Amino acid sequence: TLLYTIKFEVELRSMKDINMVPSSMLCFAPHERKRKKNRPAHVQCVNVRYDGTGPDRAQLPTHKISWIRSFPEYIPCQYTSYDVLKQPRWADPPLDSPCARMPAYNALDGMVDRRSHQGDYKLMEGVPRNPCGRTGMIGRGVLGRWGPNHTATPIITRWSRDSAGNIKEINGARLLEVVAVKSRAGWGLPCELVIPGDRLGVGTRRAFLRELMKKRKYNSPEEANQSVGELFGEGTLVYKGYVDDAKNTDNAWLETVATNYHDISGEGFAAFRLSDDFTWVEATYMLTIFSQHKELLKEVVDLHRAHW
Repeated sequence: TLLYTIKFEVELRSMKDINMVPSSMLCFAPHERKRKKNRPAHVQCVNVRYDGTGPDRAQLPTHKISWIRSFPEYIPCQYTSYDVLKQPRWADPPLDSPCARMPAYNALDGMVDRRSHQGDYKLMEGVPRNPCGRTGMIGRGVLGRWGPNHTATPIITRWSRDSAGNIKEINGARLLEVVAVKSRAGWGLPCELVIPGDRLGVGTRRAFLRELMKKRKYNSPEEANQSVGELFGEGTLVYKGYVDDAKNTDNAWLETVATNYHDISGEGFAAFRLSDDFTWVEATYMLTIFSQHKELLKEVVDLHRAHW
């Protein structure tokens, strides 16, 4: 319900830096391109300072990323942020905490989905082992959960139109618009931590709920929340799996479900103005957006045979 969504949103406010994270997609839905050959599983989360500002990771040769490769001299840095150790509701308590219980790994553990889109992951010294290899760091970093931390990446599109309402074309191909988010690091696609079963995300849902509440009067918040669900529908799955992200460690990592919600008629999303930092932009190669998100956006452009 909306009330639960709002409650969950409050819990996520202290995780602002985790929302809208850049991601490098390793594989796509069956209708998309195959994974590029010889691409390392980890690029964003090896041999760099953790999340750009944290401690340095242990140096890791590319050919030693895979767990299959023996690496007896591997001594990863250990790091879990102070915010995580304060035991907020969005994070697992430390395993040695009096209130801690052993998480049900590789399972739906109450309201925490500890299953991975990559399949069952192995445990290493009692905690999950990153299925895509070493990262040079153990612990959870700034991520709340041991193992997979699930996010949603809604790719919301509509046709770009001129002042007369006609769909814009360039070289005979129609032009798409996409909802993009502006953060301190630049433009990106919405990407947020989610509760099980949510493909939209609290921030995206909140933005569209705000617009709906301005335009219509609802008898209850639940009715408005239902309208948002009907507005987006099922969508088209673009990607589901592991995210190569600077916040990943050997024991905690990000995964996402990327879904394209396309307004074919232009009537569903036409009235949504949104805000300056959460707005519609034209989806072209010239768009300055996180390079990893641009790769994902290109898949959606190709899906609709639009101009790039």
